[in-house]
Amino acid sequence: MSIARQHVWVGPETTTFETSCEACLSRRDLWSVAVRAAHVEGTLRREADVGFTTCRRGHRIVVHRVGRRLAAVR
Repeated sequence: MSIARQHVWVGPETTTFETSCEACLSRRDLWSVAVRAAHVEGTLRREADVGFTTCRRGHRIVVHRVGRRLAAVR
């Protein structure tokens, strides 16, 4: 099984997150090692809407902020 892109969605005020790397967890042959390596912790600046991180094994994860109110254009 191949994971093309991984995405994490965080709330409007969130600055830290924890998730699991789906690519690591899909490796059935390395399951016991992958569980430890699959745990990902990260941060996203409050003003950022998109960020990137990688797991310990190098899989890329995209972090998206949702639910933010946009400023009114005057």
